[in-house]
Amino acid sequence: MKMPKALVKADSNATTVAASRVHPSGHREVPAVRRACAVMWLLARHPDGITLSSVARELDILPSTCLHILRELGVGRLVAYDAIAKVYRLGSGVLSLSSRLTQQNPFVQVAQPHLNRLSREFEVAASAQELDGDSDMLVVAAAAVQSGRPSPGGRTPLLIGASGRVMAAYGALGETELRRRFARLGWQDPPELEQWLRDVRDVPVAGHAVDDGNFRKGITAIAAPVFHADGSVTRTISVTAVSAQLASRQRKQLAEAAKVAAAQITNALR
Repeated sequence: MKMPKALVKADSNATTVAASRVHPSGHREVPAVRRACAVMWLLARHPDGITLSSVARELDILPSTCLHILRELGVGRLVAYDAIAKVYRLGSGVLSLSSRLTQQNPFVQVAQPHLNRLSREFEVAASAQELDGDSDMLVVAAAAVQSGRPSPGGRTPLLIGASGRVMAAYGALGETELRRRFARLGWQDPPELEQWLRDVRDVPVAGHAVDDGNFRKGITAIAAPVFHADGSVTRTISVTAVSAQLASRQRKQLAEAAKVAAAQITNALR
């Protein structure tokens, strides 16, 4: 998810002046923190590393200010500098934070055993996703991770795939907005819009959604909602398998097992 460019192109002395700004939501803005967050997200999009000048240019920050930010993030092990290649990358501290986050997320702790069981019994990949922001689903747990399969930290657009149908069914977006967003989704084999809308309407009745090779050709995904106490949905679990290896009977059994697992996770989190 692309972060906005830094708000002010200025050196660190401007922070005091800029800090007096108040966001429309009422909280006081802290430009230095926003810049640091923007730097982190930019580095996340460049696994091979990125130079200081490129960071400054991409985020519209003065190089001197950018260098100060990178150095401070380096002290916290959130950024690492490769002196040979002269590039910056995410540091080992990010991995430590990620591990702690997983350990502290009740959804992950409850869902993981169910994912392991689904993967083992049906020989499929299983994953748990939750809403991140207002436009992405973030994979927070997975089992039997293989090449091309969901893995923790992976992101997908909110409405794509089987989980996307679930989120569309239980979300607050009206049909007009669903139609608009559908046009921007990057399917490998796009379904017809009207068929997709019918799939969405069927989710509350069936209790699950199926993506039969639309998101990724040759891959079938089945997703089920995990409900909050108020009936809202921001989490799903899903299973994926090679379509050609999934017989009709097994598909039905897998869908039922995913629904049962999602219901058990829902009850455990209440």
